[in-house]
This record gives sequence, structure tokens and C-alpha cells, in this order.
Amino acid sequence: MLRICVLLCTILLPTLISSPAQAEDELIVADQKGQQKALMEAAGADQNLPYHIRWVEFEAAAPLLQALGAGAVDTGIAGDGPFLFAWGAGLHLKAAWVIPPRGGGKATAIVVPEGSPITTPAQLSGKRIATGRGSIGHLLLLRLLATGAIPAPAPQIVFLLPAQAKAALDTKRVDAWSTWEPYVSLAVISGHGHIVTDAAGLMPNNSFFVANTDALASKKLLLTDFYLRITTAYDWGTKHQAEYSRILARQTGIPENVAISVAEKLIAVPVPVTPDVIRAEEEVVDTYRSAGFITRTDSLNDAFEQNLTH
Repeated sequence: MLRICVLLCTILLPTLISSPAQAEDELIVADQKGQQKALMEAAGADQNLPYHIRWVEFEAAAPLLQALGAGAVDTGIAGDGPFLFAWGAGLHLKAAWVIPPRGGGKATAIVVPEGSPITTPAQLSGKRIATGRGSIGHLLLLRLLATGAIPAPAPQIVFLLPAQAKAALDTKRVDAWSTWEPYVSLAVISGHGHIVTDAAGLMPNNSFFVANTDALASKKLLLTDFYLRITTAYDWGTKHQAEYSRILARQTGIPENVAISVAEKLIAVPVPVTPDVIRAEEEVVDTYRSAGFITRTDSLNDAFEQNLTH
């Protein structure tokens, strides 16, 4: 994969550099908790850019995807659940690059506060659980309900953004929080809570770099170059997790032991979207449709961009 990246960068960069208009272009990249920016800087993948990257920080995927759909940012990272939830709502965006689940689904989990007696999914029946509407945590809850792991009566889902959800969990206004990294590790390591269950084996657990459809049309070369650079950065991260963890902790303010846990679960090498990836994501769309959150019936192929390396 890296040989392909090097070859494509060799082809693309002279094109970008030779065009004054393109060289002055700006790519607006949405990030969550500074993780992508930290990784690119740590790996040196942001050096000698023939365009400017403007990073925009978001607390969660839902507002990030709304900004993407509105054209306020060009690309950003999101889990498959929130991405397909947004696509199902008709937002103008496509997934162009996939990050496979190195942590096997452990990066998404339901956590409970310190001292909670809840240790199994069945004990979540009838409880108050915080998560973000359309988030990867929401998808995990829907999958647990669909499989019967959480029996009737169904839990009361309280839709909150991460900062609000953390406060609700800490003050025990909710019984549990269905969330993702780095919030899982923050709740467990810093908050001394524990994991009830995670997403391993329940869903594809892919993450995607998602692009606004207008940006795909007008900034295709910039986006392709960015995805190749972020692929190189992730490859570096798999080999230098301790160094990346230190930089992530310094840039985001999360404790270093939390950053180490995040790196162990999230650093895998991204690849272009393939038909196999799209087929795997049918399960996610089916879950949302069964729960009444997606009514869109057109082909799932329309949600993905498969031609950026061509």
C-alpha cells in the first residue's frame, strides 16, 4: 500500500506544485479531539505541503458531518454509523477512504461510572443510557437491542454530546454512556469506571474519511494527496505508538496513559474504499432502517467515492 502511496504522491505533487492556483488552495479538514492533526505532525506527513490545511475541531461526528454536508469543511473523519446516518438524512457527502478496525471494535463501548453494579448488557434493560444521536455509540445500542443482548424493557436513550454525556455519567444522572475513543479510555482510566460491553463482532467498526461532494469535484487532487499523506502518517503511527501517544497527549490535553490506550485501539493503516467495504456497511444501513432512522432506499454505492486513486 505504501509503495502505491509513494508512486501516487510522485505523480500528483508536481501537478499541484506546478499550478499556482492549486498551490494557493486550502483544504479545510475537520478533526475530532485533534487526533488526525497530531498524527500528521508526529509523522511529518504535513511537511512541504503544496496547499494549506486549515484544521477545524469538532467534539463529535454529528456536528462534523453537518458541517461537511453544508460545505463548511472539505473532509473529516467519522465512524461508519454517524456517516451513514448523515448520508441517510440526505447530506451531500461521500466516504472516500476507510480506516479498518484495528481494535476489533473495542474503540466503541458502553461504560458505567465507578461503583456501578452493571456488568452485563442484560443489566442495561430499562436503564438511562447517554449517547449521541446517530453516533457510533447509538449504533452500538441499536445492535445490542436488535440482537436481544439488551432485553425488554428497552433502555431510555438520552441524546447528549460527549461533554454533556460525561457530566451526566459523572453525576450519575444516567446509568451508562455508549461512546467511543478517546472517551471510553477517559471514562475507564481517568474516571475509574468500567466497560460493560464493546462493539466487537457486532458491526463492521470501520471509520471513514468523508468528503463534501463539492470538494470531491473541485479539490480532487488535494483530497487525494491528503488521504495518501494521512495513510503514511497512520503507517508511521503503527510503528511509533509511544511517540504518537506523547504528542497526542500534549496537543489535546488528555492524560498520556489515556493517549496510549487510544493509540492501541485506533491506529490502523487506511486504504481506499472497496466493494467489500461497501457490502459490509449494508449491515449498518439495515440496522438504522429497521429502527426507523433511515428511509433512503437508493444504492449504498452512492455513499462512497471509489475513484480517487485513478
